[in-house]
Amino acid sequence: MDLSSTSNNIENTAQLIMEAFRHFGTSPNEVLSYDQLLPYLDEKSEYQHYKDALVEAEYHLTKEAYATPDAAGLRLTPVGHQALQQDNEA
Repeated sequence: MDLSSTSNNIENTAQLIMEAFRHFGTSPNEVLSYDQLLPYLDEKSEYQHYKDALVEAEYHLTKEAYATPDAAGLRLTPVGHQALQQDNEA
């Protein structure tokens, strides 16, 4: 797999995680559990590439301040929630 494909997989996985926050109606500072997230990614990820990119996608979302790691899953930050709201308005 070339670098471009890896980068695309990470970006796609990060977008799917954000879509999962929206789908489950995650509020700011609320945790989306892996029990909810992983089946959602299984359903939405066409080629299951997210499994290779999940850790990097989580890191990307953390750098963007959209989510933070939690023992149970990922916590949506207020910044991430605002980004979802802006996407809804666009």
